[in-house]
Amino acid sequence: MKKYRKTLHICASLFLLGSLMSCESVFESRSSSMMGDDGASIDSPDNSIYSVMGILSQVQQLGERSLLLGELRGDLMEATSAADADLQEISSFDVSEDNVYLLRRDYYNVINNCNLAIERMDTSVVYYQDRVLLPEYVAIRAYRAWTYWQMALAFGQVRWIDKPLLSFDEAIAEYPLKDYNEVAQLLIDELTPFVDVPLPDYGMVDSYASSVLFVPLAAFLGDLHLYLGHYEQAAKMYYKQIEKSQVFVSSEYSSHWKRETRPSADNLFEYPKAYVGEMLSGFVYSSLSRDYHPSLIRLAYNERPSLRPAQTFVESMNRAMHFYAESGALTISAYLEGDLRGQAISSSGQVIPAAYGTSLLGQLESNRICKWNEAAVVDENGFDPANEAVDGLMFTRVIPLYRTPQLYLRMAEALNRMGHPSVAFAVVKYGLNNETMSDSTKVNKADVAALPWLDFSWQNNNNGNKSIGTATRGRGRGVPLDKLNFVIPDFSTDATDAQTALADSILFVEDCIVDELAAETCFEGARFFDLLRVAQHRGEFPAYMAAKVSQRFDDAAAMMILLSDEDKWFLN
Repeated sequence: MKKYRKTLHICASLFLLGSLMSCESVFESRSSSMMGDDGASIDSPDNSIYSVMGILSQVQQLGERSLLLGELRGDLMEATSAADADLQEISSFDVSEDNVYLLRRDYYNVINNCNLAIERMDTSVVYYQDRVLLPEYVAIRAYRAWTYWQMALAFGQVRWIDKPLLSFDEAIAEYPLKDYNEVAQLLIDELTPFVDVPLPDYGMVDSYASSVLFVPLAAFLGDLHLYLGHYEQAAKMYYKQIEKSQVFVSSEYSSHWKRETRPSADNLFEYPKAYVGEMLSGFVYSSLSRDYHPSLIRLAYNERPSLRPAQTFVESMNRAMHFYAESGALTISAYLEGDLRGQAISSSGQVIPAAYGTSLLGQLESNRICKWNEAAVVDENGFDPANEAVDGLMFTRVIPLYRTPQLYLRMAEALNRMGHPSVAFAVVKYGLNNETMSDSTKVNKADVAALPWLDFSWQNNNNGNKSIGTATRGRGRGVPLDKLNFVIPDFSTDATDAQTALADSILFVEDCIVDELAAETCFEGARFFDLLRVAQHRGEFPAYMAAKVSQRFDDAAAMMILLSDEDKWFLN
């Protein structure tokens, strides 16, 4: 009965999200409008749900911004000449002082309302031996932490405010500035005690499980530990989330050529569905077209798109070796080119888009980002005057925050840096499961022995399904069969000692993981953070990032020099 009552309340709250998302200035909307002006405690499930929904409505407004800042400062996406000046400035790392993305108030608004709810929520309330407000309390702390981390990644430093303020300007300058390294550790210290608290459960909400509305703490803590170089803690947190969520890299979302002559592709239209189908957490927007929605479709899937895939990324995906093998075969039939997770180009020249692809829309043919279409719906009776070439009103319903392959690949990144490259590489080539872990031809026995906690027995409960290598989903069934090209080289022949050979193996596998993150999670808002992490692992910030990102510019050498300035990577 309690869960039923919660579900009714959350449905009503979500119905009102569109009206909650107004353009009012940040503290004029007043956190008190959510929780009352009387300073009363939040001491009932109904009040706690209302608080969570009010905060969620504000966090959702940061979803598009987070995605754009995460991709436009990376190497996979760029703004076109059709984009507004603000997006072009972000994409070109030449941000003017009046750029709208410099505004911090929306972030601080979320933080302030979280601080107010945290201060007022009475987590000691017990119903039937359960601390019933604790899940909402932790969910609000997680929203606050995520918002702080997005600010840190955007601006490089933030004001650390842990008490509610009455106005934006009131005493904000008195709070200490923390850089992104300090913020990461502060958030770890704050969230770790709550990692085992269950998420709120309101059942299904507007066609989605309510669990996706919340930040998964173990995954988020994995990110923070990984960034700071706490590799074992990071790997264990990612594994904790994977086991808790019972998720695996599914063959369901693989794409393959039907024959080695590439006349057409098999299952090609299934892979794009992974964008939403493998979502663990994300921003879910109203199913009603009249409510607030991100403008991603308008920006990308437009006759004159404002955003497009970087040509260097497209070319690298087209060049990727493809290992063609028949289903169930033990040998590779042909070595082709092209990662089908980007686009498929048949032998006749036909382009079949996946994450992106060249297509005619309206009167113009262009290479467009198509991945976001999988998270969109169309109101056939609606109309978008800013996107006339699309029939009806097409709008974004979901922006995924965490997806299954992201967890596995980041866990692989951590395992690799722990000194276990064979296990990390198995995530990409074979799939991480107990069968792989017990096969000494696939993983090093010493690596496996050092990881007794990495157990995938629970995958036996998935009707025989188990994780496959992420690369198999776009580069062919022959990926796990290859013994020559897609392997960790034997660096011991040139290295002066075993440690040098291991270090070279780690760098090789890390490069593979970075490429896999691009193929699996392109245009999802994570690329800046991916590159920043690896640059920090290598002690090469910003040189590593500059070398990657400068390649998408016509004058790569000039951009390499510009991006050698650390300050250029953050908005200030």
